[in-house]
Amino acid sequence: MMRRILYPVVMCLVAFTALGHATEQITNDESQYAVYQTLSPEATRAVDSLSIALGDLMGIEAGMSLLDSDVDIDIAQVTKTINQIVYCQEGKDFITGMEFGVTIANMLHAVKTDNGININKQLLLEHLKAELLTENPLDESATGALVERIDDLFEQINSNSESQNDALTDSLSSAVGTYNGSHLRLYLADTDLEQVLKGIEYSAEQESDESSMTGTELGIHFVQVIDQISDGIHMPLNKDLLMEHLISGLSVKDISEEEYTELYQQIDPLVIRATELSPEAIANKKAGEAYLEQLRKDKSFKFTKSGMAYKMLKKGKGGKFTEDDVVNTIYVAKHLDGTEFDSSDGEPMPLSTNQVIPGFAEMLQLMKPGGKAIVVIPGNLAYGAMGVGDLGPNETLIFEIETVDRQQ
Repeated sequence: MMRRILYPVVMCLVAFTALGHATEQITNDESQYAVYQTLSPEATRAVDSLSIALGDLMGIEAGMSLLDSDVDIDIAQVTKTINQIVYCQEGKDFITGMEFGVTIANMLHAVKTDNGININKQLLLEHLKAELLTENPLDESATGALVERIDDLFEQINSNSESQNDALTDSLSSAVGTYNGSHLRLYLADTDLEQVLKGIEYSAEQESDESSMTGTELGIHFVQVIDQISDGIHMPLNKDLLMEHLISGLSVKDISEEEYTELYQQIDPLVIRATELSPEAIANKKAGEAYLEQLRKDKSFKFTKSGMAYKMLKKGKGGKFTEDDVVNTIYVAKHLDGTEFDSSDGEPMPLSTNQVIPGFAEMLQLMKPGGKAIVVIPGNLAYGAMGVGDLGPNETLIFEIETVDRQQ
């Protein structure tokens, strides 16, 4: 099981790392607008401030990279394409398909430029779709044989460079499509393949000029960043404000390192502030406070100055653990409703205070070897306003902890 008590060393700006395949849900714009309209004035201002700063940063980063490019880019076309994608109301699987489609389009362009071969795009897509949807996919041996066939076809076509053989090119197109379909299956578990294919076809059929392709790639990246940040703050961003500033940022010709650093450093505090004001974070905080208030009526529970409640089921023997100890610990972690979300599977797990969430670390130092306790940890001493995974923002958590001994 996942070790949820281990404290995650993750920056809010993880969204700006290199692109992987889209995994987050792209929410329908109308649904996002409806949620946005229900936010409190404070939450609305926080979301707007974050949207503006994020738009400025993404736009300036993209604009500066375009200025450094050796290719003549039409900013108007780039902007138009970005708008189409950012305001696209399709779901995550469509966006995933678009990303693959861009890869295919770039591959077709490279083959034409480097080898002078015009791959039959429609034939490629036809065979990609057939392989992707088949109930009997290629096995490893068949895939290896297909790769050898593709290499052989390339050699045959290149050796006959004066007049390209249409039959050989069609065979190559079919084989490349089948291989790509087989390859994509490895990345598309739990996806709507029809939507993925729709996205692939959309990107692959776009104009192949540099401006359109650049706009498509940037648009996909921006959608993924927007969605990851929205998911992190548990609220939709103000897409209109964000896009207004993003487009303005694209035209920035120069920015000092100090100005860029200042802009970049705004994001983390704005993300945290917005998350703290999200309806989910506020509701979780109130639920935790109510639960802890109920425990005050139970005399078997004690409260720490930090706000935790704990019941010592077994005192243990010897001296209390310190922040320098590595403690062999058995634990079970639960939501307030009693649902278990993590455990050490009944086996001792070596833990130190710098590995775990603050509340768990504090509880370890209240215990002795052989001790056992139940502790209720409020959100600010657990995963805070950001939450983690399926643990919500400001969620209060319950742990059953048994300290076996010190690790020697």
